[in-house]
Amino acid sequence: MKANPLMALSGWEAFTHGVFAIAVTLLVLDIRVPDSATIDSGSALIGALGDELPRYVAYVIGFLFVGTYWLATHRIMGWMRGVDHWGVVLGLLYLMVISAVPFVTALLAEYIGLDDGRDQVGIVVFVSWQLILSMLAIATFRYAARGGRLLKPTINEDGLQTYLRFAWLGPAVWIIAILTAIFVGAAVALVLTAIVLVIFLVVELPAPVAEPEAGSSS
Repeated sequence: MKANPLMALSGWEAFTHGVFAIAVTLLVLDIRVPDSATIDSGSALIGALGDELPRYVAYVIGFLFVGTYWLATHRIMGWMRGVDHWGVVLGLLYLMVISAVPFVTALLAEYIGLDDGRDQVGIVVFVSWQLILSMLAIATFRYAARGGRLLKPTINEDGLQTYLRFAWLGPAVWIIAILTAIFVGAAVALVLTAIVLVIFLVVELPAPVAEPEAGSSS
């Protein structure tokens, strides 16, 4: 049976970037401006701003979270030549999880530093969301890469495998962070999560593009 032709990537790419942009924008809405009716001095305003510190921390981590996955998604789309029906279906599931990042970030902000296990539940939910998202990202990438289904013919198989092995570090680290939150403490898990997100954000793997053959025209 002849495969259906691929759909143009431009529309799907625009939609994907739009979802990421909205998710990033919604993150900042959870940072609250102190009510002027309850503030009677500069020192009181400083104190009120300090009380919002958990929300600032959650915002930064949430932004790193979305930014890391946007960067990976943007990079992979540069390797693709089109999308098909099931590629879009997987992508929609991926974006559904992305669009809920502001919720799990707000949950984290609300319960950071609270006792009786509440902060642990908050960080476990947040990191579990990262685990789900990382698995969906890998599934989507593997679907696109299998047999070069959606990728440009210039993509190198060895480079793809290197990128995939790096991607599998995500689920492994998030599982460790979840266990850390449960058995060690939420604060340690939060620091671990932030460090790992920064690492994923700054590490740039070489693009898996095949080198042109010797003597070929540029």
